Amino acid sequence: MTKDEEHVKLRILKATRKLAAARGFDVTTVREICREADANISLVSYYYGGKEQLFEAMLDEFMLGRSFSDALRQEGLDPVTGLERLVARLFALWQQDPEISLILHQEFALRSERIAIIQRYTLPAWSLLRHYLEQGKAQGIFHFQSLDLALLQMTGSIVFSSNAAKSYPMLPILDEQPLSPYEHLEQLTSSLLASVGYVKPEA
Repeated sequence: MTKDEEHVKLRILKATRKLAAARGFDVTTVREICREADANISLVSYYYGGKEQLFEAMLDEFMLGRSFSDALRQEGLDPVTGLERLVARLFALWQQDPEISLILHQEFALRSERIAIIQRYTLPAWSLLRHYLEQGKAQGIFHFQSLDLALLQMTGSIVFSSNAAKSYPMLPILDEQPLSPYEHLEQLTSSLLASVGYVKPEA
């Protein structure tokens, strides 16, 4: 594949991400995507096979959930370090690509058939989080009653908190200035560890 072809494919994927985040994937047409990408409409079928396949290609280009969680699991980290590293990576992903985050929220809200595709990219990371929670409880580091509830609380906090900057206009009850990304991540991680009863050993 030539560099020109690769450039056109990336323009199509970026246009898909932009329009799907703004309007929703279902109502976004292939014609609109190609107009935004300045690409011939026939290229979507040629490169991807159709609009639905384009959705997965977009996730494959912009989501790294599978690769980084697999690499992290292979490091064999202790539960606390593993959880901290996982949260930091997920936080960075949500922060770096808010459009993908918005698209995922839309698809889950609609209970779309594309959720099965999304889960192939997101479940490896959530499964690794569950692994660290199980490991920490078995070692007496974490203290919680329900693993499922602890997992739900953590995933909800990671996803919602990482998107807090976009949520402020919708939640007028939040009246503090947004934290810097570093402060945000630091407080989020501390809160998550506290929620599972972790107490940092004294130096």
